[in-house]
Amino acid sequence: MGMNLEQILSQIGERDQVGVTIVTNQDNGIASYATGSLIYHAFSLIGPFGRAARLSTSGGDGLKFYFSDRMLDIDPPGDPGGFGHPHRQPFSANSIDKLGVSISLLPSNTKVVKFTLLSWGNATFSISMEKRENLLIGTGPAIGNLTDNAVYLMSFSGIIHPPR
Repeated sequence: MGMNLEQILSQIGERDQVGVTIVTNQDNGIASYATGSLIYHAFSLIGPFGRAARLSTSGGDGLKFYFSDRMLDIDPPGDPGGFGHPHRQPFSANSIDKLGVSISLLPSNTKVVKFTLLSWGNATFSISMEKRENLLIGTGPAIGNLTDNAVYLMSFSGIIHPPR
């Protein structure tokens, strides 16, 4: 069973990791999902400025980012003169990107999530997401340039406490 952000924050400390899954759906029928873990970074001072606590991929690998329009042939080649591969599976694990994510943990019901397309020249955009049950949900720009908007959904699971 998933956890909401408040449950997670009540149980984690510096450098703990939280499992995350992010799903998107665009009005052109392309969906994506990213899986991996986010690292907790507590509030810190940088000179005279404060940096908000956050959950982030920084200091670790980006999330594995899969797309429904990247197909994988799952059948052997057809007979000569046939119609090719009749069964193609979306979300090819042979064609993934890397996604950077950072959630600012300011005391608000709305969380600003920054996405960094690590495989696409580090392009970034931010989305305001709201808590809905154990999920965060929001709308923002689509990935790629085939449409303008997408819905984003984030779920959280398990906390990993590294040895201290």
